[in-house]
Amino acid sequence: MKTINNLFILEAMKDCTVLAGHRGLTRNVESVNISDTPDVIKFLNSNHLLLTTGYAFKDDAQLLCDLIRQMHALNCAGIVIKINRFLKELPEEVKLLADELAFPIIDLPTSITLGELSRHILNYLNDHEAEQLYYALHVQREFSNMMLKEYSLNSLVEQLGHFLDRPTMLLNHRGEKIAHSRGFNKDSMQIVAQEITTMVKGDLDRARKGTTFSIPSKKQESITTFPVQTKRQYDSMLVIIDSSSLPYPSSQMAIEQAGNVISFTIIKEQAIEENSRLLKNNFFADLIEMRVKSNEEVLSRTHYYGLQDNMETVCIICTVDPNGKNYEALQLYEKRFGELHNSIYDQLEDEIVNGNMKATLFTKEKYFVMVLQFPHYNDAEINNVTQFVQKVQTILQNNNIRVSFGISSAVQSPIDIPSAYHEAVDAIRNGYDLNRLNFINFYRMREIEELLTTLPRKDLIALYENTLKSLAYPKTKDEVDLVKTLETYLDCQCEISETSRRMFVHRNTVKYRIAKMEEILNCSFRDPTDSLRIRVALLIGSILEIE
Repeated sequence: MKTINNLFILEAMKDCTVLAGHRGLTRNVESVNISDTPDVIKFLNSNHLLLTTGYAFKDDAQLLCDLIRQMHALNCAGIVIKINRFLKELPEEVKLLADELAFPIIDLPTSITLGELSRHILNYLNDHEAEQLYYALHVQREFSNMMLKEYSLNSLVEQLGHFLDRPTMLLNHRGEKIAHSRGFNKDSMQIVAQEITTMVKGDLDRARKGTTFSIPSKKQESITTFPVQTKRQYDSMLVIIDSSSLPYPSSQMAIEQAGNVISFTIIKEQAIEENSRLLKNNFFADLIEMRVKSNEEVLSRTHYYGLQDNMETVCIICTVDPNGKNYEALQLYEKRFGELHNSIYDQLEDEIVNGNMKATLFTKEKYFVMVLQFPHYNDAEINNVTQFVQKVQTILQNNNIRVSFGISSAVQSPIDIPSAYHEAVDAIRNGYDLNRLNFINFYRMREIEELLTTLPRKDLIALYENTLKSLAYPKTKDEVDLVKTLETYLDCQCEISETSRRMFVHRNTVKYRIAKMEEILNCSFRDPTDSLRIRVALLIGSILEIE
């Protein structure tokens, strides 16, 4: 049975004021009677609520006191009266009596008619579904007001647990606890909370969509998850114990209304988080582009983002492969590309947490940059980094997102992060230069031969021919011998005796050939510049032969 207190969830009752008899708000209500006659007691029964303008008592407060005693004796619910219509204020003796008898007297604003209020209350009393709807709207209104007053997520979840009279918990998309109601504060409930998060993490896909399961410590009660939409790719979750037997008039609809407000609150907090992320990325761009002038400022600001100056630091860059239908199609739709960017960011953030990696995540243009720190970056840590990156790559690939990674060598201080960043970028670009996709590439110093392969072939041919002239394409045996002597002579660091020993020819023969080639090429092999130019030309020749 409903009580006077329950009526306040109705829209028509929201502006009503309890003038006296507050302790009697738990009185039961079965029906409503409208009357302005002095003998209204003849028409009232137990648990009836009287609606009146007070006209019959406007000049006789004692008559109203007598009615209150009679209604109390009949166990009536109370009186709703339009004070401002005729009485203007509740007489003091009436108020004292009502307080003594715990008999509620409620003021109804003049803007609402007695008939309108009667209709709302009777519909509420007689219609089970309408009652649940009214309660859900009441919950939505209460939570909306709390959101506008900037209540915390913990306060919202606590209030929901109070409304439902059930332990309630809010988990993020990873199954980690964000907030919980007071029901989880007991020591015995700590194990319950741990079992719930373990079950949720064990099957996140089902939990995010909404599911029911049981746990060892609560075998007689079901645990239900409800999805809470946010700006992330995956939903957060409300978890409620024994939601299948909610106390009347709570309902799934009330949970949904509260969930919507909690969703808006999370989205608001995520917007604040995105602004913080923007500031963080702006700092990282300043750091990489050397706009942070002093080392002290670099260390101060990197400390703010969790980076320490006594650890070895590695940069890992992730980027979406620039080829393939997925990438090209997304370029046409800015919104979808933004969703892809946020999806990758969230996934990287999740895996950093799940992998227990000490890392800070930044973005710079098309690159996602993870800055990892280690006490000692040894082979074991390199292996851990490789496994971590492979796992992330596999997860993203399962979501039809193909990415590649470039990994820098370790630097000794956050001051050197720009160097590590550029190494990771070089590692990425090197992989693409070799026409690779979906790769993991560690940075290494590039050999001269590797660098030369990145130049256009026509430029290599021009440099080769201009440097070696007629020896570029030897046709006679003498020209072949000259080129062979040149290669050996340079390999022997321009030592004639060593060259003759390796070629099994007389040292005078070597001298003659060297002099002849210097004449043909118009250079001196002992000149460092000429020597380097010839060495590069010979290296280009070997590259051209391979191609």
